[in-house]
Amino acid sequence: MRFYLLIMTKLNIGLLFLLLTLGFACKKQDDNSVLGLDVQPENDLVGVTISDTSSIFMYTQKVDASRSYNDQYKYLGSNQDPIFGRTDASIYTNFSISSNLTNVSFGNNPVLDSAEMVIRFLGQALGDTSTSLNYDVYVLNEALVSSATYSTSSSLNKSTTKVGTYYGKLKSRDSKVCLILKIDDNLAQYILQTTSNLTNNTIFQNAYKGFYITTSSSSLSGPGSGAIRRFDLDDDVSGVNLYYHDGSSPSYKGQSFKFSFRGSNALRFNNVSHNYASGATSNLFDQITGAGTVDTLKGNSNIYLNSFGGTRTRVYLPYLKNFSDSQIVSISRAELIIKVDETVSPYNSKYGYPTNLALLACNSAGIEELVWDQLETTDFVKYGGNYDATNKQYVFNIARQMQRILNGETDYGFYLVNASPNKSSVIRRDNRVERVVIGGKNNITYKPIFKVTYVKYPFDK
Repeated sequence: MRFYLLIMTKLNIGLLFLLLTLGFACKKQDDNSVLGLDVQPENDLVGVTISDTSSIFMYTQKVDASRSYNDQYKYLGSNQDPIFGRTDASIYTNFSISSNLTNVSFGNNPVLDSAEMVIRFLGQALGDTSTSLNYDVYVLNEALVSSATYSTSSSLNKSTTKVGTYYGKLKSRDSKVCLILKIDDNLAQYILQTTSNLTNNTIFQNAYKGFYITTSSSSLSGPGSGAIRRFDLDDDVSGVNLYYHDGSSPSYKGQSFKFSFRGSNALRFNNVSHNYASGATSNLFDQITGAGTVDTLKGNSNIYLNSFGGTRTRVYLPYLKNFSDSQIVSISRAELIIKVDETVSPYNSKYGYPTNLALLACNSAGIEELVWDQLETTDFVKYGGNYDATNKQYVFNIARQMQRILNGETDYGFYLVNASPNKSSVIRRDNRVERVVIGGKNNITYKPIFKVTYVKYPFDK
């Protein structure tokens, strides 16, 4: 027994010595290396590279018009922007018999007491809301058509005589802030008495084509004056109200009827006019009118993204192919960082920044296209585009798009637009009053950055 224990003790001591020897042998390797890498061929080592020195060329492009969609939210007003010049937003809309009623009658002898147009304000505005504006209303001589596609530059034939006018500020109606303006008594009395036009909505809208509502005649006092507001035409309070009484009983009043802007027959669009010659900064005016140097140099200091799709930014990343350098490259991230120049466009209560922007690809015909990073949900989560209020910037990750370019897809550059980056709504530009000024490539403080994280594989195996 003692002999057996002696043998086992010697074996354990030997095993312990062997383990200590191996431990010291491993320790002799470089402390900073990973076990096993020293036996790999040098050319097989793979490393991550981060580059943020790529050239970026950008300049402002004027957009003549954007599509205006037929929904309940429409903008109305005028503003003298100290950077972008004057903008006027007007509304074309029809109106209809509320609840789609038929054979409407206001009695044997209806007599008008008053008539008004009411539209509810929703709280979103651009500019100085304390400014009083001239609100003018004209009747349309041309009907809106449901099959037509209207843009912010579209216009319809209308009367030259106003049927409504109001100078002032918004008022309260049913605890809601509204635009309230008087409608011409002659028009309202004719609607009350002409029962043949009240048979149904089709006949009604053939007789009364609708209204053009504008503030374009407003005289603005200077930079920052005037406001453009968002209104809800579908709100319960919005519509044309006729107040009347039975002419046979003049002492009895208090009857009313509302003609609505909403319903299945509702058609409306915004007309928006950007007058850059009226007060726009010279740098912006130079870029959109074609004066000055070649395109790639126009936006060296600043680039301008306007409201309602008035401008967009042309973006070039000219040396993307240099990342491959005849080698296989895998792109992990490709971030375009756009910085807001608050020295030119300070954030304040009158002029906010867009909550997000969209970076789109340009095709061979110069038409906007989605980048590949917008197409799939998993890529779009990383795409970005939201405003970072802490760092005063927008960041876009277009790794998938850049990978395809390096794999051989032709690169025609990009567009930066004031729109939602979501692929289903990025086409829409008529629903934003915010605008922003960003830094160009020679802007020392607010210079854009293209930051690429990638891996190079030296050999195709």
